[in-house]
Amino acid sequence: MTPAVEFNAVSRHFGTVKAVDGVDLTIAEGAFFAMLGPSGSGKTTCLRLISGFEKPTAGGIRIFGQDVGAVPPNRRNVNTVFQDYALFPHMTVRDNVAYGLMVKGVDRRSRLEKAEELLALVKLPGYGERKPGQLSGGQRQRVALARALINEPRVLLLDEPLGALDLKLREAMQDELKALQKRLGITFVFVTHDQHEALSMADSLAVFNDGRIAQIGTPEDVYSRPQTRFVADFVGSSNVLPPELTAALGGPSKWASLRPEAVRLVPMGHDGTVKTVRYLGAGSRVVLEIGGTEIAAMVPAGQPIPETGAQAAIAFDPRALHVMAE
Repeated sequence: MTPAVEFNAVSRHFGTVKAVDGVDLTIAEGAFFAMLGPSGSGKTTCLRLISGFEKPTAGGIRIFGQDVGAVPPNRRNVNTVFQDYALFPHMTVRDNVAYGLMVKGVDRRSRLEKAEELLALVKLPGYGERKPGQLSGGQRQRVALARALINEPRVLLLDEPLGALDLKLREAMQDELKALQKRLGITFVFVTHDQHEALSMADSLAVFNDGRIAQIGTPEDVYSRPQTRFVADFVGSSNVLPPELTAALGGPSKWASLRPEAVRLVPMGHDGTVKTVRYLGAGSRVVLEIGGTEIAAMVPAGQPIPETGAQAAIAFDPRALHVMAE
Protein backbone atom coordinates (compact mmCIF):
# COMPACT_ATOMS: atom_id res chain seq x y z
CA MET A 1 0.00 0.00 0.00
CA THR A 2 1.33 3.43 -0.96
CA PRO A 3 1.98 5.62 2.10
CA ALA A 4 -0.22 8.68 2.51
CA VAL A 5 2.75 10.97 3.21
CA GLU A 6 6.51 10.47 2.84
CA PHE A 7 9.33 12.80 3.86
CA ASN A 8 12.76 12.05 2.43
CA ALA A 9 15.55 13.97 4.21
CA VAL A 10 13.33 17.07 4.37
CA SER A 11 14.72 20.32 5.78
CA ARG A 12 13.22 23.79 6.08
CA HIS A 13 15.54 26.60 7.08
CA PHE A 14 14.67 30.20 7.84
CA GLY A 15 18.01 31.94 7.53
CA THR A 16 20.23 30.28 10.13
CA VAL A 17 17.28 28.68 11.93
CA LYS A 18 16.77 25.00 11.09
CA ALA A 19 13.03 24.65 11.75
CA VAL A 20 13.07 21.18 10.18
CA ASP A 21 16.39 19.40 9.89
CA GLY A 22 16.69 16.26 7.73
CA VAL A 23 13.39 14.59 8.62
CA ASP A 24 12.54 11.13 7.26
CA LEU A 25 8.93 10.17 7.85
CA THR A 26 6.34 7.73 6.52
CA ILE A 27 2.63 8.04 7.38
CA ALA A 28 0.44 5.09 6.44
CA GLU A 29 -2.82 5.51 4.56
CA GLY A 30 -5.80 5.63 6.93
CA ALA A 31 -3.66 6.32 10.00
CA PHE A 32 -4.34 8.75 12.81
CA PHE A 33 -0.83 10.14 13.07
CA ALA A 34 0.26 12.66 15.71
CA MET A 35 3.21 15.04 15.60
CA LEU A 36 4.09 15.80 19.21
CA GLY A 37 6.63 18.20 20.61
CA PRO A 38 7.25 21.49 22.41
CA SER A 39 6.86 24.88 20.75
CA GLY A 40 9.51 25.44 18.10
CA SER A 41 10.28 21.74 17.66
CA GLY A 42 9.35 21.67 13.96
CA LYS A 43 6.01 19.85 14.05
CA THR A 44 3.85 22.70 12.70
CA THR A 45 6.40 23.47 9.99
CA CYS A 46 6.15 19.83 8.88
CA LEU A 47 2.38 20.20 8.69
CA ARG A 48 2.76 23.33 6.55
CA LEU A 49 5.21 21.48 4.30
CA ILE A 50 2.59 18.78 3.70
CA SER A 51 -0.08 21.39 2.92
CA GLY A 52 2.23 23.32 0.61
CA PHE A 53 2.20 26.53 2.62
CA GLU A 54 5.95 26.06 3.10
CA LYS A 55 8.52 24.78 0.62
CA PRO A 56 11.40 22.47 1.65
CA THR A 57 14.89 23.90 1.66
CA ALA A 58 16.08 20.37 0.88
CA GLY A 59 14.60 16.91 0.46
CA GLY A 60 11.38 15.66 -1.10
CA ILE A 61 7.76 15.11 -0.06
CA ARG A 62 5.36 12.61 -1.60
CA ILE A 63 1.61 12.40 -1.04
CA PHE A 64 0.23 9.03 -2.10
CA GLY A 65 3.32 8.49 -4.21
CA GLN A 66 3.21 11.84 -6.01
CA ASP A 67 6.14 14.21 -5.65
CA VAL A 68 4.42 17.44 -4.58
CA GLY A 69 7.46 19.73 -4.75
CA ALA A 70 5.93 21.70 -7.63
CA VAL A 71 2.27 21.23 -6.65
CA PRO A 72 0.60 24.35 -5.16
CA PRO A 73 -1.52 24.07 -1.99
CA ASN A 74 -4.85 24.23 -3.83
CA ARG A 75 -3.87 21.30 -6.04
CA ARG A 76 -2.93 18.95 -3.21
CA ASN A 77 -5.58 16.52 -2.00
CA VAL A 78 -5.24 17.71 1.59
CA ASN A 79 -7.11 20.16 3.79
CA THR A 80 -6.29 21.86 7.11
CA VAL A 81 -8.20 22.59 10.32
CA PHE A 82 -6.53 25.45 12.18
CA GLN A 83 -6.51 26.20 15.91
CA ASP A 84 -8.47 29.43 15.43
CA TYR A 85 -10.91 27.67 13.00
CA ALA A 86 -10.75 30.69 10.58
CA LEU A 87 -14.52 30.73 9.99
CA PHE A 88 -16.09 33.63 8.07
CA PRO A 89 -18.12 35.54 10.69
CA HIS A 90 -20.49 37.14 8.15
CA MET A 91 -21.47 33.80 6.58
CA THR A 92 -23.95 31.28 7.91
CA VAL A 93 -22.64 27.96 9.19
CA ARG A 94 -23.98 26.26 6.05
CA ASP A 95 -22.21 28.70 3.73
CA ASN A 96 -18.99 28.34 5.73
CA VAL A 97 -19.08 24.59 5.27
CA ALA A 98 -19.98 24.88 1.57
CA TYR A 99 -17.26 27.46 0.83
CA GLY A 100 -14.76 24.99 -0.64
CA LEU A 101 -17.33 23.70 -3.12
CA MET A 102 -18.30 27.26 -4.06
CA VAL A 103 -14.65 27.98 -4.93
CA LYS A 104 -14.70 24.87 -7.14
CA GLY A 105 -17.75 26.17 -8.99
CA VAL A 106 -20.25 23.63 -7.69
CA ASP A 107 -23.83 24.86 -8.09
CA ARG A 108 -25.49 26.35 -4.99
CA ARG A 109 -28.13 23.66 -4.49
CA SER A 110 -25.63 20.82 -4.67
CA ARG A 111 -23.10 22.43 -2.39
CA LEU A 112 -25.68 23.35 0.27
CA GLU A 113 -27.08 19.80 0.22
CA LYS A 114 -23.55 18.49 0.72
CA ALA A 115 -22.99 21.01 3.52
CA GLU A 116 -26.08 19.71 5.33
CA GLU A 117 -24.72 16.15 5.03
CA LEU A 118 -21.42 17.24 6.58
CA LEU A 119 -23.18 19.11 9.40
CA ALA A 120 -25.08 15.94 10.22
CA LEU A 121 -21.81 13.99 10.15
CA VAL A 122 -20.28 16.29 12.77
CA LYS A 123 -23.46 16.23 14.88
CA LEU A 124 -24.71 19.72 14.00
CA PRO A 125 -27.94 19.07 12.06
CA GLY A 126 -30.19 22.12 12.00
CA TYR A 127 -27.39 24.60 12.71
CA GLY A 128 -26.95 25.73 9.10
CA GLU A 129 -28.67 29.10 9.43
CA ARG A 130 -26.70 30.24 12.46
CA LYS A 131 -23.63 32.46 12.35
CA PRO A 132 -20.30 31.33 13.86
CA GLY A 133 -20.64 33.91 16.64
CA GLN A 134 -23.77 32.12 17.87
CA LEU A 135 -21.91 28.86 18.44
CA SER A 136 -19.83 27.49 21.32
CA GLY A 137 -16.14 26.71 20.89
CA GLY A 138 -16.82 23.01 20.42
CA GLN A 139 -19.51 23.73 17.82
CA ARG A 140 -17.21 26.07 15.87
CA GLN A 141 -14.59 23.34 15.89
CA ARG A 142 -17.10 20.93 14.35
CA VAL A 143 -17.99 23.48 11.67
CA ALA A 144 -14.30 23.88 10.82
CA LEU A 145 -14.03 20.10 10.53
CA ALA A 146 -17.06 19.91 8.25
CA ARG A 147 -15.67 22.68 6.03
CA ALA A 148 -12.34 20.86 5.76
CA LEU A 149 -14.01 17.54 4.93
CA ILE A 150 -16.48 18.74 2.29
CA ASN A 151 -13.83 18.59 -0.45
CA GLU A 152 -13.17 14.95 0.49
CA PRO A 153 -9.42 15.27 1.10
CA ARG A 154 -7.36 12.10 1.32
CA VAL A 155 -5.29 13.69 4.10
CA LEU A 156 -6.73 15.94 6.80
CA LEU A 157 -4.22 18.14 8.62
CA LEU A 158 -5.15 19.34 12.11
CA ASP A 159 -3.03 22.10 13.65
CA GLU A 160 -3.74 21.95 17.40
CA PRO A 161 -7.50 22.23 16.72
CA LEU A 162 -8.48 21.54 20.34
CA GLY A 163 -6.08 24.01 21.95
CA ALA A 164 -8.71 26.72 22.53
CA LEU A 165 -11.21 24.42 24.26
CA ASP A 166 -11.60 23.88 28.00
CA LEU A 167 -10.46 20.57 29.49
CA LYS A 168 -13.77 18.67 29.58
CA LEU A 169 -14.79 19.77 26.10
CA ARG A 170 -11.33 18.99 24.76
CA GLU A 171 -11.53 15.45 26.14
CA ALA A 172 -14.99 14.97 24.61
CA MET A 173 -13.77 16.24 21.23
CA GLN A 174 -10.79 13.88 21.35
CA ASP A 175 -13.21 10.95 21.44
CA GLU A 176 -15.33 12.46 18.66
CA LEU A 177 -12.34 13.13 16.41
CA LYS A 178 -11.04 9.60 16.84
CA ALA A 179 -14.47 8.11 16.10
CA LEU A 180 -14.88 10.35 13.05
CA GLN A 181 -11.50 9.35 11.66
CA LYS A 182 -12.33 5.65 12.04
CA ARG A 183 -15.69 6.18 10.34
CA LEU A 184 -14.25 8.10 7.38
CA GLY A 185 -11.08 6.03 7.02
CA ILE A 186 -9.00 8.97 5.78
CA THR A 187 -5.55 9.88 7.01
CA PHE A 188 -5.45 12.36 9.89
CA VAL A 189 -2.19 14.17 10.68
CA PHE A 190 -2.59 15.86 14.05
CA VAL A 191 -0.16 18.40 15.51
CA THR A 192 -0.17 18.91 19.28
CA HIS A 193 2.08 19.78 22.20
CA ASP A 194 -0.27 17.89 24.55
CA GLN A 195 1.19 14.46 25.29
CA HIS A 196 -2.09 13.07 26.66
CA GLU A 197 -3.91 14.10 23.49
CA ALA A 198 -1.35 12.36 21.29
CA LEU A 199 -1.20 9.19 23.39
CA SER A 200 -4.98 8.79 23.59
CA MET A 201 -5.84 9.53 19.95
CA ALA A 202 -2.99 8.46 17.68
CA ASP A 203 -2.29 5.09 16.06
CA SER A 204 1.33 6.19 15.80
CA LEU A 205 3.22 9.35 16.63
CA ALA A 206 6.47 11.20 16.10
CA VAL A 207 8.10 13.13 18.92
CA PHE A 208 9.88 16.24 17.62
CA ASN A 209 12.76 18.14 19.20
CA ASP A 210 14.95 20.84 17.66
CA GLY A 211 13.66 20.23 14.14
CA ARG A 212 14.25 16.50 14.20
CA ILE A 213 12.29 13.39 15.10
CA ALA A 214 13.53 12.09 18.45
CA GLN A 215 11.38 8.94 18.27
CA ILE A 216 8.58 7.48 16.21
CA GLY A 217 6.30 4.56 17.05
CA THR A 218 3.01 3.55 18.60
CA PRO A 219 1.88 5.44 21.71
CA GLU A 220 2.69 2.41 23.85
CA ASP A 221 6.19 2.08 22.39
CA VAL A 222 7.00 5.75 22.86
CA TYR A 223 5.58 5.90 26.38
CA SER A 224 6.89 2.58 27.71
CA ARG A 225 10.17 2.41 25.80
CA PRO A 226 11.54 5.95 25.28
CA GLN A 227 14.81 5.99 23.39
CA THR A 228 16.21 9.22 24.80
CA ARG A 229 16.09 11.32 27.95
CA PHE A 230 14.15 14.01 26.10
CA VAL A 231 11.39 11.59 25.05
CA ALA A 232 11.19 10.04 28.52
CA ASP A 233 10.83 13.43 30.18
CA PHE A 234 8.51 15.02 27.60
CA VAL A 235 6.11 12.10 27.09
CA GLY A 236 4.61 11.34 30.48
CA SER A 237 7.17 13.15 32.63
CA SER A 238 9.10 10.01 33.53
CA ASN A 239 11.73 9.63 36.22
CA VAL A 240 14.97 9.98 34.26
CA LEU A 241 17.72 8.23 36.19
CA PRO A 242 21.46 8.90 35.74
CA PRO A 243 23.71 5.85 35.27
CA GLU A 244 24.99 5.78 38.85
CA LEU A 245 21.48 5.78 40.31
CA THR A 246 20.27 3.18 37.81
CA ALA A 247 23.11 0.95 38.98
CA ALA A 248 22.27 1.61 42.66
CA LEU A 249 18.67 0.59 41.98
CA GLY A 250 19.75 -2.72 40.50
CA GLY A 251 20.07 -1.91 36.80
CA PRO A 252 23.05 -1.39 34.46
CA SER A 253 25.16 1.74 34.72
CA LYS A 254 23.22 3.60 32.01
CA TRP A 255 20.57 6.29 31.69
CA ALA A 256 17.14 4.81 32.38
CA SER A 257 13.46 5.72 32.52
CA LEU A 258 11.15 4.73 35.36
CA ARG A 259 7.51 5.78 35.13
CA PRO A 260 5.99 7.20 38.36
CA GLU A 261 3.05 4.78 38.25
CA ALA A 262 5.52 1.88 38.39
CA VAL A 263 7.00 3.17 41.68
CA ARG A 264 5.33 2.23 44.96
CA LEU A 265 5.99 3.17 48.58
CA VAL A 266 6.93 0.22 50.78
CA PRO A 267 8.12 -0.36 54.38
CA MET A 268 11.47 -1.72 53.16
CA GLY A 269 13.22 -0.68 49.93
CA HIS A 270 15.36 2.11 48.50
CA ASP A 271 15.32 4.88 51.10
CA GLY A 272 14.74 8.52 50.30
CA THR A 273 13.48 11.80 51.71
CA VAL A 274 10.02 13.09 50.77
CA LYS A 275 10.40 16.46 49.02
CA THR A 276 6.86 17.23 47.86
CA VAL A 277 3.37 15.74 47.96
CA ARG A 278 0.70 16.77 45.41
CA TYR A 279 -2.89 15.63 45.75
CA LEU A 280 -4.36 14.81 42.31
CA GLY A 281 -7.78 13.45 43.18
CA ALA A 282 -7.42 9.81 42.08
CA GLY A 283 -4.11 9.67 43.92
CA SER A 284 -1.11 11.67 45.07
CA ARG A 285 2.24 12.33 43.44
CA VAL A 286 4.98 11.89 46.01
CA VAL A 287 8.48 13.06 45.09
CA LEU A 288 11.44 11.63 47.01
CA GLU A 289 15.12 12.47 46.81
CA ILE A 290 17.26 9.36 46.43
CA GLY A 291 20.98 9.60 45.73
CA GLY A 292 20.69 13.26 44.79
CA THR A 293 17.96 12.61 42.20
CA GLU A 294 14.23 13.24 42.59
CA ILE A 295 11.99 10.25 41.92
CA ALA A 296 8.22 10.57 41.69
CA ALA A 297 5.79 7.86 42.77
CA MET A 298 2.03 7.76 42.21
CA VAL A 299 0.18 6.69 45.36
CA PRO A 300 -3.45 5.64 44.81
CA ALA A 301 -6.16 7.39 46.82
CA GLY A 302 -6.83 5.76 50.17
CA GLN A 303 -3.26 4.66 50.80
CA PRO A 304 -1.10 6.28 53.51
CA ILE A 305 0.84 9.35 52.36
CA PRO A 306 4.09 10.33 54.11
CA GLU A 307 4.66 13.93 55.15
CA THR A 308 7.16 16.27 53.53
CA GLY A 309 10.60 15.76 55.05
CA ALA A 310 9.85 12.21 56.21
CA GLN A 311 11.93 9.19 55.27
CA ALA A 312 10.24 6.73 52.92
CA ALA A 313 11.23 3.74 50.81
CA ILE A 314 10.32 2.80 47.26
CA ALA A 315 10.24 -0.40 45.24
CA PHE A 316 9.36 -1.30 41.65
CA ASP A 317 9.27 -4.25 39.27
CA PRO A 318 12.75 -4.47 37.67
CA ARG A 319 11.04 -4.84 34.27
CA ALA A 320 9.73 -1.27 34.64
CA LEU A 321 13.27 0.09 34.52
CA HIS A 322 13.82 0.97 30.85
CA VAL A 323 17.43 1.55 29.77
CA MET A 324 17.85 4.25 27.11
CA ALA A 325 20.35 4.80 24.33
CA GLU A 326 21.26 8.29 25.59
